[in-house]
Amino acid sequence: MTLTGGDPGPLIAAARQASRKATDWILAQQRESGVIGDPSHGFKYYRGPWSLALMGELEPALALCGWIRENLLRDGRLDGEARILRDGWAYRDSVLMVGAQMLQQYDLSLGILRGFRGWQDPTSGGFANDLAEDGSMSDEMDIPYAAGPGFALLATGRIDEARRVARFLSSIYEAQEHLPDRFYCFWSRRHQSIIEEKDPGFQERMVVESRADRMQRWTIGGIAAGFLGRLYLADPRAEYLDLARRYQDFSMGSAEAQFKYPSVCKSSWGAALLYQITGEPGYRDWLYRMAEWYVDGQEEDGWWHPWVENTSADVIEITLEFIMHLQVLLGALASRSEDD
Repeated sequence: MTLTGGDPGPLIAAARQASRKATDWILAQQRESGVIGDPSHGFKYYRGPWSLALMGELEPALALCGWIRENLLRDGRLDGEARILRDGWAYRDSVLMVGAQMLQQYDLSLGILRGFRGWQDPTSGGFANDLAEDGSMSDEMDIPYAAGPGFALLATGRIDEARRVARFLSSIYEAQEHLPDRFYCFWSRRHQSIIEEKDPGFQERMVVESRADRMQRWTIGGIAAGFLGRLYLADPRAEYLDLARRYQDFSMGSAEAQFKYPSVCKSSWGAALLYQITGEPGYRDWLYRMAEWYVDGQEEDGWWHPWVENTSADVIEITLEFIMHLQVLLGALASRSEDD
């Protein structure tokens, strides 16, 4: 849908309805045990506590926490036979931690904090991406998988470590030599530098080409700006706001083609925080555009399509994420009146 006569009311109402419809679909996937979907498909319900808490669905959220506690919590870490996927290890933990902290399930937030903090690189402030088969941490670190843990550090009151994430985001941004066309979004722990084509192990996913029409990590600008905006609320330093703007500028200045892909979703995250903080109409208008995108892309019964759709867990994962993004978007719009 589109804005009619400049009145955002119908669009906002449609976005609220989309959130509710998606939540109802998610609740229909919840089993009596509390888990959402088939757990044999992997730990893809990690955003459930966060999204359900935002929607006021406390009992289903707590039931899911109960299942996670029973089946994943092992000696202060989320692991065990039900933890199938090894990619994005700390990122998935961080998202669960934010929701658990909101729900006061402190064994699932503060309780796993000690081991979680060990994933942060003491030199750069980033977080290792993946858990290797031998139990070691990957050399690769990237922007989303650092910003995600940054949100968890903020939620659990670890401000100094959250500042280190900001330092990482600053370092990786300052290392760019090809903006605004190309953004290299991966960093090597071993070499303490960005990973480029000349480096061993480089893969196409490690760069975002702002004018390219392909699925890529369009997420980088929005999630970085979202985290930096949250950090600014806790610690209002001008450099955090400036860096958030620069990351969001990359997102909003990229090609129209990004709207063909679900990974554009996090652009609303950065715009939401920047609009809440600054009230600038450019960010508000971007939120309206993103709201249209969410509403128009939703299936009739409430779910959204991920880019990779091998199992129902992939659909659950993206739908939970979009619920969260819509609530952050709507909250940002509500935080300021049209007269501001």
